[in-house]
Amino acid sequence: MPSHTGAELGAPARFQLDSGLTVVVKEHPGSEVVALQAWVGVGSADEPEELAGISHVFEHMLFKGTARRGVGAIAREVEAAGGEINAWTSFDQTVYHLVMASRYFDAGLDILTDALRNSAFDPVELGRELQVVLEEVKQGEDSPSRVATQSLFRTAYHRHPYRRPVIGHAKVVEGLRRRDLVTVFRRFYVPSNITLIVVGDVEAAAVHRRVERAWRGARTGPRPAIRRPVEPPQRRTRVAHNGGEVSEVHLVGGFHIPSMRHADTPALDLAAIVLGQGESSRLQVDLKRRQQLVTEAWAYSFTPREPGLLVVGANFPPDRLDQGPEALLRATFRLAHEEVEEAELEKARAILESDAVYQKETVQGMARKLGYVETVAQSPTFEDEYLAAARRVTPASLREVMARYLRPDNATLSLMLPARAAELQSATGRRALDRAMVQTVERAARPPRRRAIAKGSARPGAPVAADTRRGEVVRQELPSGMRVLVLRDPSVPLVAMRAAWAGGLRDETEADNGVNNLIAALLTRGTATRSGDQIAHEMETLAGSIGGISGRNSLGLRAEVMARHLDHGLEVLAECLNAPAFADDELAREKRQVLEEIRTQEDNVSAVAFRMFGRALWPSHPYRMDMLGTPASLAALTGERVSAWYREHYHPSRLALAVVGDVEPAEVIERLARLFPGSAPPARAARRGGKVPSPHKAARAPGPIRVSQALPKQQAHLVYGFPGTTLGHPDRFALELLSTLLSGQGGRLFVDLREKRGLAYRVSAFTLEGLDPGYFAVYVSCSPDKVAVAEERIHAELRRIATHLVPAAELERARRYLAGSHAIALQRRSALAATLAFNECYGLGWDQYQRYVASMLAVTREQLLEAAARYLDPDRSVTALVSPDPLVAAPPAARPQRGIASAARAPGASRKR
Repeated sequence: MPSHTGAELGAPARFQLDSGLTVVVKEHPGSEVVALQAWVGVGSADEPEELAGISHVFEHMLFKGTARRGVGAIAREVEAAGGEINAWTSFDQTVYHLVMASRYFDAGLDILTDALRNSAFDPVELGRELQVVLEEVKQGEDSPSRVATQSLFRTAYHRHPYRRPVIGHAKVVEGLRRRDLVTVFRRFYVPSNITLIVVGDVEAAAVHRRVERAWRGARTGPRPAIRRPVEPPQRRTRVAHNGGEVSEVHLVGGFHIPSMRHADTPALDLAAIVLGQGESSRLQVDLKRRQQLVTEAWAYSFTPREPGLLVVGANFPPDRLDQGPEALLRATFRLAHEEVEEAELEKARAILESDAVYQKETVQGMARKLGYVETVAQSPTFEDEYLAAARRVTPASLREVMARYLRPDNATLSLMLPARAAELQSATGRRALDRAMVQTVERAARPPRRRAIAKGSARPGAPVAADTRRGEVVRQELPSGMRVLVLRDPSVPLVAMRAAWAGGLRDETEADNGVNNLIAALLTRGTATRSGDQIAHEMETLAGSIGGISGRNSLGLRAEVMARHLDHGLEVLAECLNAPAFADDELAREKRQVLEEIRTQEDNVSAVAFRMFGRALWPSHPYRMDMLGTPASLAALTGERVSAWYREHYHPSRLALAVVGDVEPAEVIERLARLFPGSAPPARAARRGGKVPSPHKAARAPGPIRVSQALPKQQAHLVYGFPGTTLGHPDRFALELLSTLLSGQGGRLFVDLREKRGLAYRVSAFTLEGLDPGYFAVYVSCSPDKVAVAEERIHAELRRIATHLVPAAELERARRYLAGSHAIALQRRSALAATLAFNECYGLGWDQYQRYVASMLAVTREQLLEAAARYLDPDRSVTALVSPDPLVAAPPAARPQRGIASAARAPGASRKR
């Protein structure tokens, strides 16, 4: 008989079938959605060298078809049930997951079971999907951070399979055959090696019965024995370097540490938080903000099933190669020489413990935690034991642990430099670089003769079973004119806050371009009574976060805190909004950071394509501009100008503030009335809301326009789109349905370009709306020699959807998918708070999200066809292409006529608007 355990009320129920399948069920009544995750006990570290990458290929192939379901059928069924399906592969496991409306649980279970038991692995489909995987490999080769990290693991590990990339290598992947998949499938995809996690609005006993029925007669077998080679101890500093078309140096360092079950792991995780996680972490405060040596810096503790790495990293300009690495390493080794302050450690504990709470916001987050605890930690009490151990860590014990691992002979450095760097131009230069890095490690590891910085000086000042039904939104306009929206949801002890004004890039000109981005950054970088470092430290001590937000249509502030810290969180948020300092020194630092971001933009090729697309689509509208600004516009933005802009454009009377979580609405409103006193401003300064007329006419592409740029990368990136609509226009819903019909795993473009032809790893269609018209676009990344065919297929699918009625069943699937995605997305309090605030400040009405599904369901097939014919007009299209050779890759009839990076009409193109 199946064994079954399930302790106190609310605890996960665990049972095991006779076949060996383990099932863990967590009931979460009222969630309206359910998550199903199958954790298979095989990852890339279990593969032989000749099959390296095959686990990741399974991730691609398992949903490609079964004996009962053809290509694309699984994705279509999931989306018809309002769900999403996907998978991920790691070193230690492969996970297949779906989340959908809980009323379709039976359908979801049948789909997942069918894929796990009966996948067909059709050789033709495998050939196509291998092409997709190869495109994914190329995409990784275009990512400097991924290249640097893979090089780190390849250098730090000499024998252990953690040295190989999870995705595999192109030469191995392209040689895989169906027989390889079948062999691995029969060995590892047995019930005894699979754990099924179910979380949501379900009943455990019913799940037990249904899973037992679904897996009846499954092929059985023992859990496969897995042996991995043991990594020998590292005896000296190791250095690896790579060259590429990058604008800055990417440095990643690693130190060998134990596996996740080791007693030192909690201390290592806490040290990583202290060092490089959060705005008040040491690397962020000291290296990025104060010294401004790096554009980004981070740290994390990678603790998988077997010994892992403590990883630190930073990006910096090439001219700081002699400063950046040593600064990063000195900050890291400092943890082995000095004790952290208790307040600093307590903040790290709060962040660590809050992660467990934040994961409970969504059913998929809870499922992932249960899957990890069950399959990786292999102990249902692991989380409690881990957090208890973290609470016992002291400053002294933390330093003792770090001293064991932060040693020069245990260090590995991986650098990604511009290919043109002098250090890479000769064997002598490369050897000199290696020696310099080894010496840098040795210098940084030396104990300081004296403490140049007092302990904790980078972190100022020491910090200081209810009804679970969701309430109704309470809306209140304060005397100041500010609109407050409060929604009580005590199911998780968290509170999310969003403050939003209509504004953003839409209000800018070329002379002040980038001002809103600067304001968003500076709102939390100092007030009348708090420094920026104090703000970050206070919020992270409260297990929360705070940050400015700026976009095409808005500016505001976001914050999250644990419910018990709500008053403190509201106080900090209000001070940031009411009294930002816009100090000259902070402005200067932020401008330097933004200028570095602008300088390195071409490292992100897809973003280059979208910027080109935007400039061509919106020739005169502010949307065409980069939200970061330009070097010229930033130079003109003084502290006085930034402060004046904020006072002029962002009066409290125009502010919408939403608070969602474990709160009492009346108390929140009373508190906010005290924090935002005053009366409404004169009529001339009255809030503009979302209906304010645009200072610019809406963009209209004058005809087929094509822009292109050559960049020496592995892949080409294509954006093909059209002028779109606004947030308040009813056509918005038809365009969202069109994007769903074309995109998604069951969408026409995904099935045609990826599933049937293997042309691309990434293909998507989406609509972007604003207070002024946005766009409808298709994006694809693929090999340059596949661009012409991909573009031809995109044009064909768009013509078809604009000239033929969509079948009723296909439209119904898209409707269900959007309805389900809407519910899934609004699980998090932060997402719901943002929705309430933005809908209110844009003049759509805070309750627009409640009307969304009905509005979308009301779109008929005829209205969809009419919208497609009106918006997907080739005569108004814009194409942006970034490729190693865009002139060759582009279809001849549409090649640019004025050279690379130029905008041109196709010959004979219509000029109608």
